[in-house]
Amino acid sequence: MIRNIINLTKVFLISSFSRGGNRKKKNNIGKIALYAVLFIYLAGVFGYLSYEVLSGLIAVKQEEAFIGLILMAIITLVLFTTIISTMNVLYFSDDNLFVLPLPFKPLEVLCAKLNTLLIYVYMEEMMLGIAPLAMYGWMTKQNILYYLFMVIVLLLVPVVPLLLVTMIVICIMALTRGIRNKSLVQLITMSLSVIFSLMISMVSSSMNTNEDVMAMMNKAGSLVGIYKKAFVTMPMAIDALTKYDILSLILLIVISLAAYALVSIFAQKLYYRGMLGSLYSSSGISDKKLNEKSYQSKGLMFSYVMKEIRVYFRRPTFFVQLILPCLLLPAFTIGITYFSIVSQMGEELSAGLDFIYADSDFSGYVFAVLILLVMFISMYSFISTIAVSKDGHDAYAMKYLPVAFHRQLICKMIPDIAVCLLSYAVVAVMAMILFRVPLIHVLLSIPVAVLYSILHGFLILSDVRRPKLDWTSEIQIVKKNMRMMFTMAYSLLNMGLVAVLAFILNMDLYVMCAILSVLYLALDVLLYRYIERKDIALADGFE
Repeated sequence: MIRNIINLTKVFLISSFSRGGNRKKKNNIGKIALYAVLFIYLAGVFGYLSYEVLSGLIAVKQEEAFIGLILMAIITLVLFTTIISTMNVLYFSDDNLFVLPLPFKPLEVLCAKLNTLLIYVYMEEMMLGIAPLAMYGWMTKQNILYYLFMVIVLLLVPVVPLLLVTMIVICIMALTRGIRNKSLVQLITMSLSVIFSLMISMVSSSMNTNEDVMAMMNKAGSLVGIYKKAFVTMPMAIDALTKYDILSLILLIVISLAAYALVSIFAQKLYYRGMLGSLYSSSGISDKKLNEKSYQSKGLMFSYVMKEIRVYFRRPTFFVQLILPCLLLPAFTIGITYFSIVSQMGEELSAGLDFIYADSDFSGYVFAVLILLVMFISMYSFISTIAVSKDGHDAYAMKYLPVAFHRQLICKMIPDIAVCLLSYAVVAVMAMILFRVPLIHVLLSIPVAVLYSILHGFLILSDVRRPKLDWTSEIQIVKKNMRMMFTMAYSLLNMGLVAVLAFILNMDLYVMCAILSVLYLALDVLLYRYIERKDIALADGFE
């Protein structure tokens, strides 16, 4: 059985990262180099931020709280990203149709799928966890035992939160197997999973009152106690790293392995029920209704844009992977932040907000935070990087339509721009309602957000240069598209720029807004002029 699980895990991983089609494997070195550069960049960013945070905590003798902060950030990341990846790996993966007839036990298949999910989480955890915890070890002069415990803890901390979300998804999919509309099933499952994760985070955030925090702040090193109440495995993980407590480490190992075994054993039949339902249910789209809908001419460009938008809403994979996360992430991020602050400050929140908005320096920080949130959320908008590839071989028709090629690219960019702006609208509205952000900050951020979103749409150039048109499943485009790295790099570079202007240079609010607006406007105009001049060359570049 163990050998079967290991072999299936390898197959699922190869299937997940396979590019599909007949393209030659000639980009492996470039892909590895891109990952290495991105990892070094992220490690540098997180390392610098960790240094600044740790310097402040060490000054008040609360450096151990940094361990809890990083571990809680990892758990929150796992709760959110697992919601998105679980349904794809467990239910809507291409390999399910091939594995189902083979003589594998349900337990073996489920364990291999869980292993695949864990490996996904470990790849994300490398970006967020290693550099900050290593920086803690260096600044606090920890010995070699700390780094050994750090590796073990990083391997174990994501297990229980991942299993919690996975179990919820499995139960919901088993109950909704009779629903033939696959998009409705995905929407219900993801929405309920998000609610579940939000409840966990909000309950964790409200575990301590303001009085508890102030009491702990008066005692050196005791602020870490706040994080110990945040999640079931947090006390063991924190004690293992701060006290080298072998008993806590053993208990963490036992709890993680026991949770893995229990979920695997008790969920195997439910998983198979849900998988069968997902394989043999329709998408809920009626071809008859689509064919009967009369064409209404409202202008060629308008029709082109509406056709592009309908694709993302009618296909469940595109909607759940590309649209829904960008709408849910703002609520997830701001909601958790708000409940965390309310639980700590209580009635003092209103006075604190009045003080922040009265200070001109802090006002600039509020503006920067709004823009940073928009940039962070845009990291999950990959529409432009698949805007051409999503059409498959039908994309070749773009070269023969009686519309200039660069105008077609603009039409394909609009859904990505719209999603970025819609997520910004959610951020702005929630910020004004929950945190009473002044209207002037929102108004100043609008031109920056709009110009940034347009520039984000120009990431379509990464797709039009080498479109991936030979695919057999939509999941290959969404989850196996390495151009997503361009989106991440673009967002992170811009976040670094805003952080430098606001927090390092302490730039005036209006000056910062003017600089960002002029910069993005200039880049937008230059890129538009580029695709306009290279119209024919870009169209002829299709392989």
